[in-house]
Amino acid sequence: MPVGAIRAVDPPKPEDAKAKTEPPGLAPINSELFRGVRVSLEARLGQAVMTVEEMMALKSGSIVTLETRLVDHLELYLNGTLIARGEVVAVGDKYGVRIVDIASPS
Repeated sequence: MPVGAIRAVDPPKPEDAKAKTEPPGLAPINSELFRGVRVSLEARLGQAVMTVEEMMALKSGSIVTLETRLVDHLELYLNGTLIARGEVVAVGDKYGVRIVDIASPS
């Protein structure tokens, strides 16, 4: 081809790009593999900001006022990521959380 000649080239097909980025021989992940995996679910009721002096003065019987109001929902975190909000409920002699809102993906 002479210098300066232009040759028409078809744009790559989507399946060609996919074939180049995916290693050969990989099958879709089977969700059954993860059913037994343990994760950490944390319910956060609220927080309080205080000085070190105030923290050092805490003793048995002290009351720490949280920034969360009684009508606010607590937050549920899965491995540190906010996934839902809910309200505290009694489940026998234990606490539970009734889910009222699922977090939207960011």
